[in-house]
Amino acid sequence: MPMTGRCREPNCHAVVVRPLHYCTKHADKEAVYQASRERWTNRTDNSKRYKDYNKRKREYSDIKVEQNKFYQSKQWKSIRDVVRRRDNFLCQYCKAHNRVRTGKIVDHIVPVEFDLNGKTVMDNLAFCCSKCHTRKTKWEQIYYGTGYGNKTKNVIPIKNIKDVPDFQKNEQ
Repeated sequence: MPMTGRCREPNCHAVVVRPLHYCTKHADKEAVYQASRERWTNRTDNSKRYKDYNKRKREYSDIKVEQNKFYQSKQWKSIRDVVRRRDNFLCQYCKAHNRVRTGKIVDHIVPVEFDLNGKTVMDNLAFCCSKCHTRKTKWEQIYYGTGYGNKTKNVIPIKNIKDVPDFQKNEQ
C-alpha cells in the first residue's frame, strides 16, 4: 500500500499519494513547493558559516580551542553524567537560594578560563538551569574577567555555590 498524506493546501483535506504534497486540484503549487525545498536542501554555505562562527566566537585563542575539544571529549561527557545524577537534575544555584528548578547544564563554579586545573574536579562542578547559567556567566565576566575580549583579573576564586550572588532576587 502506498504512503499517503493530506494536501498541504489549507482547508483542503484531499488524500495525496507520496511523494506528492498537493492534490490534483492544487497541482500547480507542487512545482513551487519543490523548488523552495531544493533551495534549502542544496545549501552548501552552511559549513562555511559554522566554520566562520567557530573561528570568531569559539576558537579565538589557543586556550579556547583546547576548551572546545575538552567539551567534546568522552571524559567530559562521563563526568557531566555523574554530576547530573549527583545533583538529582536540580539547579544547585536555585537550591542554594531556596528555590527548586530542574537544570540542564553542568557548570564550572570557578570558570575554566580562570583556573585550568579545575575543569575535571567534581567539587568545581554544579548542575544548573539555563537562567542561572546565563546570569552566572555574565557575573563571571565582571568578577573574574573571563569571556571574549576580557583580561582575567587577580581575584579570590569563589568555590562555594552559596557565596555566588543570587541572580534572581528581583524575579518571582
